[in-house]
Amino acid sequence: MHPSPTKHARFLHALWSGLLLTGLVLGGAGCTSERARPASPLVPSDTLSSSADRDSALAVLTAMRRTAFDTAFARLSEYAVTRYVRTEQVTPAGTTAAVRSYEVRYPSGGAAGTVRRRDSAGTFRDGGLFGRAAPDRNPAGRPPDVAAQLLPDQPAYVDPRTREDFRYALATDSLRNGAPVHVLSVRARSSSTGDEQGVRFARLLIHRPSNHLIGLVLVRDDQVLLFGEDSQLSVRLQRGPDGRWVPHVTRVRTSVHGPFRSPRQFRTVSAFYGYEHTPAE
Repeated sequence: MHPSPTKHARFLHALWSGLLLTGLVLGGAGCTSERARPASPLVPSDTLSSSADRDSALAVLTAMRRTAFDTAFARLSEYAVTRYVRTEQVTPAGTTAAVRSYEVRYPSGGAAGTVRRRDSAGTFRDGGLFGRAAPDRNPAGRPPDVAAQLLPDQPAYVDPRTREDFRYALATDSLRNGAPVHVLSVRARSSSTGDEQGVRFARLLIHRPSNHLIGLVLVRDDQVLLFGEDSQLSVRLQRGPDGRWVPHVTRVRTSVHGPFRSPRQFRTVSAFYGYEHTPAE
């Protein structure tokens, strides 16, 4: 038995509709791959201006010493120190949906701290695949080494092989305590290779007298299958009671997004103060 003309027409219509829809999807995907990567909403809006040429900026980057930055958190066990942490979850409209804060006093020697006070309001939605988004579940635990997360051994904007993927700007400034610094800003280029970089922006504070890196702001745009995370992480160091560089303030802003749900946005600030150094015997 052959299908009736009406059924045959309906079959052809469904077939052509499916092929047309497939073509639109594949065609749209092809167009998307050719578009410039959209800018992360966490990249600072100020323009990348410089008081020096690219070669001068790269010379400062090459001369940068990272020992103080790499070891600042590892040295925390040599001090008694107080840490204040505040984490907020923010709605897409910009209002605070939940907040959690606590203050911990850590003894020298690497032991867990004592929670002096804590406060919370609202209910957090978990950050899912991205651990940085969720509030700390163990407030008394030792602080994580955020510096290691921000600055791997050879980040793309430092590696000479991938520097062409970025634009550089150099300026000079002073911190509130009067310390003179280079301000080196880095932004990923809108190009076929620059768009592949997870790091979209970085701002480095380099202590001019010593060339030590003492501050870093990093904006990343990471994609894992259908899930993504825009994050802005920053670390600022300060002089400890013995004159060495130690953590001062860390900040994390994160927007986690996935299919069929609104983005989850978090921000955390962590301040270190009340340092007391215990000399080694």
